[in-house]
Amino acid sequence: MRIGSWYCMNGLTWVFGSLITYGLAKIDSHMKPYQIIFLFFGLVTVAVAVVMFFRMPDSPTEAKFLSDDDKVLAIERLRGNQMGVMSRQWRSAHFFEALGDPKTWLWFVLIFCVSVPSNGISTYGPLIVNSFVSDPFHAMLFNVPVGLSHVVAVSSSAFLAMKWKRKGPVIVLLCVPPIIGLAILLRFPHDDPSCRPVLLAGYFCLSTFTGITPLIYSWSSQNTAGDTKRKTTSALVFVGASAGNVVGPLLFRPDDAPAYARGTSVNLVLFVVAMVLVAVTSLHLGRLNRRHGRRRVLAGKDAVVADVSLETAEEAERMETLRQRQRPPVQRDQPGGLDGNGDHRPPCSGASKASKSFTDATDLENEDFIFVY
Repeated sequence: MRIGSWYCMNGLTWVFGSLITYGLAKIDSHMKPYQIIFLFFGLVTVAVAVVMFFRMPDSPTEAKFLSDDDKVLAIERLRGNQMGVMSRQWRSAHFFEALGDPKTWLWFVLIFCVSVPSNGISTYGPLIVNSFVSDPFHAMLFNVPVGLSHVVAVSSSAFLAMKWKRKGPVIVLLCVPPIIGLAILLRFPHDDPSCRPVLLAGYFCLSTFTGITPLIYSWSSQNTAGDTKRKTTSALVFVGASAGNVVGPLLFRPDDAPAYARGTSVNLVLFVVAMVLVAVTSLHLGRLNRRHGRRRVLAGKDAVVADVSLETAEEAERMETLRQRQRPPVQRDQPGGLDGNGDHRPPCSGASKASKSFTDATDLENEDFIFVY
């Protein structure tokens, strides 16, 4: 939900950025309109970057705006999802584990497949809008409804992911409208003025793709533990997104105008491939959960562990209380007996049940880690 809220700002940028850009372009000055626009947004970006550098913490323990008690509560919330806390130590073994982990490359290819259409659509979309108006600054106003649809798509997808406790099905759902929109853009002629409303409707169908990227970032981060491995995986996912952003505009060439059938067809195929990759990734994560369940049984732990990573703090606390109540009482004839304080002492020959929440163990090393699909 946090990543989704952050990514909603992208849609709001389309809304307010378009309105501000339109206003700045109307300023009567010796400077050109694009110079005024670049200077304004550049200065705002630098100012915000300075504030973020000094105020945004790297971990809950470094948050200056939290009290000591709040920091403890924030860290304890990490115990349930087995994610651990930030570590300054670079672990080469975790780095190579990330490179050899199949799900790392599944997310790499998945976000590449989504980023190619996203940047291609951003390049191609204005060409459709420009067919309605001749003034490029008036065309910017069409970005306002597009930006609002981005906000709705991202916030709705984040809500559904929390509601369903699944990310994969939501990503598949978000791929459907862009496929329909691209099919419309391929089906109807672009040189027929009577088809412009239909083409514009198809273009607006593409807007739900913005909800996919934050879900992939969240999905990959939520299923990766170990500070070094998580940083490596996040970097590779970011590289995949950047590579897709580079390739996307290259699919649309001037000689393909006005329909740009080649680029549109490739984008449609990539969304279908993304849906297949989501299914493969979900099956792989399910297999990892079953493997961890077998490891927990061998270690003397419960085979099934409740996943609270997508729960609110109140719901997670309620589930933990319920689990404690359902735990059978300790009998004096259990292996290991009772210690001097009357507490149950585990058998010496049994496997250790100590939590690995804060040991910087990776998701593959920690049998208590639950993968979310």
